[in-house]
Amino acid sequence: MDPSLYKTITTSRGLHYSYYSSPAQQSKLTLLFCHGFPSTSNDWRKQALYFQDKGYGVIVPDMLGYGGTDKPTDPALYVSSVMSKDLVEILDAENVPRVVAIGHDWGSKAVSRLANYYPDRFIAYAFFAVAFMPPRPGKADFNELLKTSKERFGYELYGYQLFFSEDDAPIIIQDHIDSFISILWPYVPDIWRTHLAPTGVMKAYLLEDFKAPLPSYTTEEDKKRFKETFLKNGFEGPVCWYKIVTNGMQSEDDENIPSTQLVPPSSSPIFFGAAKYDYIAVPASGYRIFGGEAFKDHKITTHEYDADHWLLLSKADEINHDLEEWLESSEVVQKARL
Repeated sequence: MDPSLYKTITTSRGLHYSYYSSPAQQSKLTLLFCHGFPSTSNDWRKQALYFQDKGYGVIVPDMLGYGGTDKPTDPALYVSSVMSKDLVEILDAENVPRVVAIGHDWGSKAVSRLANYYPDRFIAYAFFAVAFMPPRPGKADFNELLKTSKERFGYELYGYQLFFSEDDAPIIIQDHIDSFISILWPYVPDIWRTHLAPTGVMKAYLLEDFKAPLPSYTTEEDKKRFKETFLKNGFEGPVCWYKIVTNGMQSEDDENIPSTQLVPPSSSPIFFGAAKYDYIAVPASGYRIFGGEAFKDHKITTHEYDADHWLLLSKADEINHDLEEWLESSEVVQKARL
């Protein structure tokens, strides 16, 4: 993406954010893209450039802990109530009253909380790989989450999050970054079920320096760019996204969400792009959420892609087509006019 279109803002809590911004043409909508772990705004390049060329407004932040944005190491600075305010302040700086929010991975969590805290600022919501993440207020038990996932799917889905929450995880990842890349971008999607998801296995494979070929959608240049970025910036900030979950801090923060705003407004259209071969963000989990009682009155558009977790890269053309079709649907257009 054009470096000259990046801007910076200092939020009201004194944090510096970097974001890519291209204004909307005529009556086109503006799209806010939120990336996840371990990424930067560049992960959305295939979507951002496509919709920019179509005249849509595009805002793509480097999320807190990444890219040109500040990288604090205090997990408390990463809870959703305050990060949501940061993102809305970016919209304010761009003088955009309402946008369509689009998330992938932890970016889907960011979009979920924007829907909880600032529903009036959003026309519609799109989630890729990871569906809407319901608030979990109170004292959440992460071990219970691991137990439940194993009972449902036959293996623990989120055991790696305990490793990412360990104090030495950022150093281990940097010291074994080629192995980390081999696991995070698997040449065979099933690697996530054996080398990432269960408790303890990722750390073990990193320390053994497990290596595998790159998947077809990732080039050596992509790998070089990733290594340069994260060897420079480190992982101390990014792992805070996990620490607030495993230590219960995010659940305590979720208590701030109004009881009337636990899900997006039923008038807001929702797009869910599931990744068929994602062995952590399992499509069935997303379908269960959107098929629940809380979403019975929502208009939900679902597509499933023949891809692993990184569908934004491997299925960009399909996603851009489907997303554009949805953005131009009567449901989204009518909501935008309200």
